[in-house]
Amino acid sequence: MMLIAAGIAIVLASQNPSYAATPQKAALGALYPVRPTVVVRTNVAGRYATVLIRGAMLEGAPIDAAILVERFSFGWQPIEVVNFVCRLRTHGLSLRDQQRLMLGMPSPLPPPPGRVCSDDPTDAGPVPQVEAVRRLMQGPLTPAVTVAGGYALGHWYGAGGGQSLFQLGAGTWRRLTGGGGALGVAAMRRYHVPQSVWCTFRIYGAPCKV
Repeated sequence: MMLIAAGIAIVLASQNPSYAATPQKAALGALYPVRPTVVVRTNVAGRYATVLIRGAMLEGAPIDAAILVERFSFGWQPIEVVNFVCRLRTHGLSLRDQQRLMLGMPSPLPPPPGRVCSDDPTDAGPVPQVEAVRRLMQGPLTPAVTVAGGYALGHWYGAGGGQSLFQLGAGTWRRLTGGGGALGVAAMRRYHVPQSVWCTFRIYGAPCKV
């Protein structure tokens, strides 16, 4: 099913938490308002939606691309700015759903030379645990969360970019560390992350077979 809304004026949602009850509020919560902010269009296909917004900024520049949001058990969460095609293709969407989501939206750019969409991280691990970690993420956009071996690595961007590391204990996830940039082998050792999951997390500098 595809739903379209045009010319809807909405006050920006809070940055905290990083999810909301509707696709529009979730997308607005990832942005910074610079003038009266308007949701120009919303397309919905299954558990995904694209939202086009005017009058807001992301990373110091006016937003001129659709925001991709996904519906989880806790609500809608912004996951990508669809300014590159890979940011739409890597989420397992059918070609039909991709077309529905991009109807009336600015066209994304092709990947740069030498880059393939499969290089981008995607959610991996038991769905309930991935969702539990996603609910704790605080970045404006959360494209992927990987869960393995009692640890989780969440990716974020929108105010710079980086990763957050979590550990599961007594049935509860807690954040260990994170910030701008990618976490490396030194951080994995510091927080006693088993080497068996380093490659699953695609840790920079890990001795993984290609």
